[in-house]
Amino acid sequence: MKNQPKKRDMKNQKNAKMNFKSMQEKKRPSIMFDDMNNLTTMVAKDISPSLVITGQPGLGKTFNVTKTLAGLGFKENEHFVHVKGRCTAAGMFITLFENSDKLIIFDDCDSVFKDGDAVNLLKGALDSYDKRVITWMTAKGLKDQDGEMLPRSFNFTGKIIFISNLPIAKVDSAIRSRSFVLDITLTPQQLMKRMRDLLNVVEPDVDLKIKKDALSALNTAFKKFEGVELNFRSLIKAIRIRQMGFGNWRQMVAEQVMGVK
Repeated sequence: MKNQPKKRDMKNQKNAKMNFKSMQEKKRPSIMFDDMNNLTTMVAKDISPSLVITGQPGLGKTFNVTKTLAGLGFKENEHFVHVKGRCTAAGMFITLFENSDKLIIFDDCDSVFKDGDAVNLLKGALDSYDKRVITWMTAKGLKDQDGEMLPRSFNFTGKIIFISNLPIAKVDSAIRSRSFVLDITLTPQQLMKRMRDLLNVVEPDVDLKIKKDALSALNTAFKKFEGVELNFRSLIKAIRIRQMGFGNWRQMVAEQVMGVK
């Protein structure tokens, strides 16, 4: 009789459903990036009109998307456009109009989610309906770069890939429901594995022994100090410092990757 509560707890744990976070933590990083490449291909081939990719900075989200598109023969400014940085509602309307039949990558345009008008425009562009009419109904119309008035509405036939560093939960639920969504948020263990797996292709002209030393120093700094930014940008910093052969290179690596408060 004394063992009954323990048995019941074990049964409850066995029957417990996995949530999104626990599922992601068990997923191999290579599978996540394969999924990204597959979903990007689906958008490029008109199987789906939109994809939203979220997750930590410095993981190679943009690199993987543009590499996949290049592999499919897509050329920037011919088959797709790449918009980076702050994007207002008006700026989004103009961008959607001028590239209404292209694939548009909105990259690090997180300010969109703070602007209700921009969110509504994005909802219309991301819909999976046959006709996606984008409308700008204000007292004052918008003009293009040449000063010509833009129409109040138009049919958007293009595709959108939205890349953000925001956590997936911070993305508007209506936008998530309209698109394929992929979150690339890695645990430190997953990220270290990802960096080990790709060590050959990071800074390809640098000796592998130097890159292994740099990765080891980055891992040591992460375990020892608070606020260390563990990502590929940090790894590249560490490799370049190690390559110089300074006597205090390990300390320099730690100082360069530590967070500042």
